[in-house]
Amino acid sequence: MADFLPEPYAAYGSNLCPEQMLRRCPQAEVAGSLLLPAWRLRIGRFASIEPAPGAFCPVGLWRITAACLAALDLHEGAKPDEGAKRRKEPAYERKKIALPDGRKAWIYIEKTRRDGPPSEEYVARLRRGYRFFGFDSAPLEEALARAGFGAA
Repeated sequence: MADFLPEPYAAYGSNLCPEQMLRRCPQAEVAGSLLLPAWRLRIGRFASIEPAPGAFCPVGLWRITAACLAALDLHEGAKPDEGAKRRKEPAYERKKIALPDGRKAWIYIEKTRRDGPPSEEYVARLRRGYRFFGFDSAPLEEALARAGFGAA
């Protein structure tokens, strides 16, 4: 049996897609889903969230191990690239965020905004994740529209 951390991981972007998440974290298990108040999905080249009073961002919760958290740090670029000649800033910052029920969850927030639009393949993973968790697609489609995805 896996030794799960007490805090789940809150995914809002491509890690909602079960194939991707389980490739990165084979021991992860779905722990539920919720609407995170006062945050909204923002899409650039990749997904992030940003504070937005009155908004709600759908998040999928995953039970994870310490090894999963380390793998997520690697994939999300949450650690500086110490092997490079020039130290690169982390792309995302891992934080604990308060959930509506008072629990805490791990989440990654983009540190350096990377403008989009995202690739079609990335958007397909986002949409698969939203379907997997049973989310209304409106917040995702609104974020994609703000990012200019599909605009000519």
